[in-house]
Amino acid sequence: MRQQTQRALIISLVVLLLLSACSDKTSDWKRFSIEQEPALNIEFRLPPGWLLDYAPTRDKSGQWEITLVPPKCAPEQQIEYQKNCVTLIAHIKGIDTFNKESFFEVTGQDIPLSRDGDRAALFLGQESFRVNRIKIDRFNHLITSVQDEVQMSTYFFETDGAYFTFITNFPYDMEDNEAVDNFSLLLSSLKKTGDS
Repeated sequence: MRQQTQRALIISLVVLLLLSACSDKTSDWKRFSIEQEPALNIEFRLPPGWLLDYAPTRDKSGQWEITLVPPKCAPEQQIEYQKNCVTLIAHIKGIDTFNKESFFEVTGQDIPLSRDGDRAALFLGQESFRVNRIKIDRFNHLITSVQDEVQMSTYFFETDGAYFTFITNFPYDMEDNEAVDNFSLLLSSLKKTGDS
């Protein structure tokens, strides 16, 4: 009995250390939220060195676009800040005409990239997970070009006030990509504003 108690205590300590280590990785990152629009009630931590720009979409009422640019989207990228590989689009409920069911239908299959249908983003699959009590649906697609293969991932989640979609474009199946690692940490820091 005493051994079981000791094991349980050790396992609990290891789990606690792992959880605190994860939050330590982003503790010095700046918090980002759009305070001008209360319906967009989320915040997340922004990795150091990432550029960020956001504004309401000019021709779509109730829609905001947030562009996040890491120094490099892939290790072999020659010029820093040359590519945008992370975008967050927010749709305010009741103002924007975003349709959740249509979005899931279109995103949950191959997506045509040309009018004649010769090119398509190949649907790789969908998964759901939770981050700080927010359910996130992730859709993965493979885009093949002459130069390389890109994995486009779309992360959908919603709050009481808005629908959100993160869209990422990173090299397919690449190990050791700092931008991908930092985006994962950014996503794990996501929470609704007002949550502790």
